[in-house]
Amino acid sequence: MRDARQERGERPYRPAMRATEGAASRRRAPRLDKIAHRGRVFLARSFVAATRSAGHAVDRLLERPRPVLGTLIGVQIAATLAVALSVQHNGWVYFQGGDQIWITTQGWLLGQLELPPTELGYLWSFVVAPITWARGPTYVQALPPIVLLDVLVLGPIALLCVYGIAARIGGRLLGYWTSLLWVIAPFAAIPLFVDRYHEKWVEQFLPQALGLTAMTDYPSMVLVLAAALFVVRSLSVSRLADPVLAGLLLGAAGGLKPPNLLMAVGGVLAYLVARQWRKGLAFAAAIVPSLLVLALWKERGLGRVPAFSLEETRLAAGAGFAAIDLSLNRYFELDLDHWRNQMSQLREFFWSARLAQWVPFAGLLAILRVRRGAIAALLVGWLGAFLLVKGFSTRASIEANTFWRLLLPAWPAYLVLLASIPLLVPTLARRLGGRLRQPAAASASVRWVVLVLVASVAIPAVAIAASNPIQTPAKAVWQEHEGDTAFLTSVDEGIEVQARRVSAGERLTWTSGGPWLANVFYRVYRTDAPGPDVGCDHRDRSRAAYCVLKSDVIATTRKRVFVDSSPPPAGATYRIGVGTNWADDPEQGDVFVFSPPVPAAR
Repeated sequence: MRDARQERGERPYRPAMRATEGAASRRRAPRLDKIAHRGRVFLARSFVAATRSAGHAVDRLLERPRPVLGTLIGVQIAATLAVALSVQHNGWVYFQGGDQIWITTQGWLLGQLELPPTELGYLWSFVVAPITWARGPTYVQALPPIVLLDVLVLGPIALLCVYGIAARIGGRLLGYWTSLLWVIAPFAAIPLFVDRYHEKWVEQFLPQALGLTAMTDYPSMVLVLAAALFVVRSLSVSRLADPVLAGLLLGAAGGLKPPNLLMAVGGVLAYLVARQWRKGLAFAAAIVPSLLVLALWKERGLGRVPAFSLEETRLAAGAGFAAIDLSLNRYFELDLDHWRNQMSQLREFFWSARLAQWVPFAGLLAILRVRRGAIAALLVGWLGAFLLVKGFSTRASIEANTFWRLLLPAWPAYLVLLASIPLLVPTLARRLGGRLRQPAAASASVRWVVLVLVASVAIPAVAIAASNPIQTPAKAVWQEHEGDTAFLTSVDEGIEVQARRVSAGERLTWTSGGPWLANVFYRVYRTDAPGPDVGCDHRDRSRAAYCVLKSDVIATTRKRVFVDSSPPPAGATYRIGVGTNWADDPEQGDVFVFSPPVPAAR
């Protein structure tokens, strides 16, 4: 029904309340707009104030690098301690690759001026030698001083070197960021691997990457990193002390493990890009003394320099000699199919293989963006040389967890490239301005050059020349491992074995030796053939002899007594081997020390 007002043509009735509400809403709208505008202005001003405050705080931190770096060093040590306490271990023994037995035995012999066959590098054994004087001939006894040296001395040095390289790229701010990544990256990578790979990364690789073992991989990384730092520093100073010190440090790293010399590719590229020929020549020349000592080391112990020999002759277990090819193909295995297989394994175990592969390229572009071409050449040449030689090698396997250890000396180059990626953000470098300015660098003191020269060249050269190639198995023997590998293992006279004939057979008892800093087990060896249980190669008295143990394992026990129920033949010999491993599993692990031989009771 239509309203009567509408029928008469009058305006319809509208309640006064609606008109009042409309007017009120129109009056409130400008007020709400003003309030919203004031809120936006307040937030903007608050953001600007917070940004300025943060900028001032950052500037204050940039003026005080020592407290910042000291804090990061403390966090690094605390994180290492947390890993040491949380991952599976057996006393001081964590997962290790096996060479720790050989390296420590070599150091123990060097401490007595005796040279074993010198297949490994020389420098770490010289570091270990004084430790064995005080602790004993085995890596288990030497572990505490070695681990403390790695964690408390070499670890902080590595962090400071990473900071120094990054600061030459993007100032102290990038140095802080890179140092922070250096501390957290090994742990931040844990959730990026699939669950089934966590044991290999956390339990097996992290202890080696953090210096909790007696292996040479961690010291190698630190020495290579220190050499890279002085290459970077030398690009902006006029004196030759820095490139000479860089070359000496890299030569020392080669004395630890010769493949560490691959970093020289990056160093040479850096000097070529910077067009600093004199410094490049000084760097290369400073490497030569360590190479000469390494050649002397190989010649005295092996009778030849393997890199320039066609083959090496080693005594095979049992009898006879086997020729082992030592051509350069052994050092440069550019197996492209193997590399593709490793990248497939990376995709299987890692969150994003493509991301990991493209990090170096993105980091390279970022460093070039801030016009640090020489440093970019250093990092890319350093990382690329290790990837090409070590990554393509058939000995590097992600699934077997050897890939990361072999590439550990190149890890700092990868990390610095990763940390530099934020420099790709548009206008970031311009906005940061002076915060990306390189800190002033003074040239290295000549005293440091002399100190490194004496420690890495002069002392080892004199000791090698004064040492005699070992010819008897009285102090060390070679034990076979998995058929084609052998470890040089010490013989400890503190393990006394007694054999006595009883009604049940041959009863062996022995002392524990040590003290050992882990739970150990014992393996009983018996040689049935008359005569020595070790065969030595004495064809060339001018070099050290390979004395290979020919005994068979007849029992493994936790006790220090064993009864051999099978009657030993006349002339049989017994020997006890002491073993341990990170899992405290007698079925695993290697024997790290032997007792002297004892004949069966008559």
